[in-house]
Amino acid sequence: MQANPERRRQLVEIERRSWQLWGISLSITVGLTFGITLLLYPALQGYAEHLEFERHYLPQLVYGLLGLVALAESYFIMKQRELNALRNFIIASYASSAANNGNYALDALTGTLDRAALVELLKTESARAERTNARFTVVIFDIWDFKSFNMREGNLVGDLMLKELALLLLRTIRKADWVMRYGPDEFLCLLEASPRQGGDAFVERVEKMRVRIDRLRGVKLLVGLAEYKTGDDAELVVSEAERNLRKSMQAPAAAASVSA
Repeated sequence: MQANPERRRQLVEIERRSWQLWGISLSITVGLTFGITLLLYPALQGYAEHLEFERHYLPQLVYGLLGLVALAESYFIMKQRELNALRNFIIASYASSAANNGNYALDALTGTLDRAALVELLKTESARAERTNARFTVVIFDIWDFKSFNMREGNLVGDLMLKELALLLLRTIRKADWVMRYGPDEFLCLLEASPRQGGDAFVERVEKMRVRIDRLRGVKLLVGLAEYKTGDDAELVVSEAERNLRKSMQAPAAAASVSA
């Protein structure tokens, strides 16, 4: 129930940003066009040859202003496409998660489970595993160096990347599995009745899908994986997945320090 008001708020905010973007674009275009007109007016009146400045610099200034108009329009079109993609994604992500949210709270940004649902989810799934003598696997994904990307590209693009990854995971899991936003740039997947080999296969499927998505193609995903067996403590299994995730972080960090 919490997702619908939040979704509406997000869509209203995107619509507001879209109108602001078009307003700024129109203002800049009109201003630059007016500047070009002021520069061309003397030439159109036939006395630009008497003005030393216009005679030498008029063509460069006009071409420069035309270039600025083209660059400004290209930039605003790109931002408008990002807003449209974000709008479409919000609608798609909530539609994809609606079938498998149970009674758990949802993360407002991505439409996946909120971390507050973890304790209850672990209780439910570990009890199910004990009854059926089955196993399940916990997989944690982390976007490497997401903070730097977010600072470089901006929060809106960073949010869109998180949403793209969330939708990828929601589309890759089975109906019985769960996806949770575990940290600012981390997602936890609980794969029901799936041993470690199933978790490895799931990670491979995510990687194959990731390289097909433009916004995620250049992203490096770090992975931590752990298996729940009968009699285990489910929270300790999550801790093991976290430790394995930290181990996977060491290799990129070491490579970055060597290159520096």
